[in-house]
This record gives sequence, C-alpha cells and structure tokens, in this order.
Amino acid sequence: MELYEDNYRMVRLLMPELRSMDGSVYLSQPEGRMQLELSQIEHNRYTTTFNLTYRFTESLRGEREPDLSVRIYHDARSCEVLSGFLHSRWESRKVRSLDSGYRLNRFLFKWLSYCLRQGHSFSNSVPVVRAD
Repeated sequence: MELYEDNYRMVRLLMPELRSMDGSVYLSQPEGRMQLELSQIEHNRYTTTFNLTYRFTESLRGEREPDLSVRIYHDARSCEVLSGFLHSRWESRKVRSLDSGYRLNRFLFKWLSYCLRQGHSFSNSVPVVRAD
C-alpha cells in the first residue's frame, strides 16, 4: 500500500488540478523534453481514472509508450495502474495478481519520479484543441 500512496502523492504533484480537468487531452512539455500526455480523464464520486503516456510524434494519433491507464482513489489517497502498453506489449493487471500489480505500479512510481525531475507539470494546463 505504501507504493500506491507514494504514487498518489506524485500524481497530485504532477497534476494538482486533476479534479477540475475534463476529458480533454492535456500536454506537458518542458523545454527540450518529450511531450507527456494526459487524456481520457473520467471522474466519479471517489475515483478519477486517466491515461498517461509519452507522445513521440506531433500527431494526436502518434506513437505512445508507455501508455498507462491509472485510477486514483481520492478517499483512500492511493493510486494504481489498471493496464497499459509497456515495453512494446500490452499488460493488463490481473485482479488478484500481486506480481503484475507490483510490476506495473513500481514502473509508475519510477516514471512519475522521472517526469517530476524533468520538470513536467499539468498545473495550469490548457486542453489541446483537436483539428478534426
């Protein structure tokens, strides 16, 4: 549970206004760094679910990896990876599997730490306008 709580704290640092963001696409790109994309935000009473990925091309349909689906439990102040594309393969967290849950959540912990050190932030982010 400590790992889930640490992930929650880092997500809150990276996305301080997450609860007020809608289902749009948001980008973070400190100078000279890759674009970090936050999308598919869905709010429920006690949870928020979203996708977090690197965008390797300027296209909204560009390559993405890692590409994680993450859920925050606001009342428990914890955060977990539900599934994702990682190391060029799709990984879905098995409900009762400690191994897959730990592996994906440990990766999220390391990735969030790295993103914060790189200066990424979704504070005051404006949604990306799609040119469809």
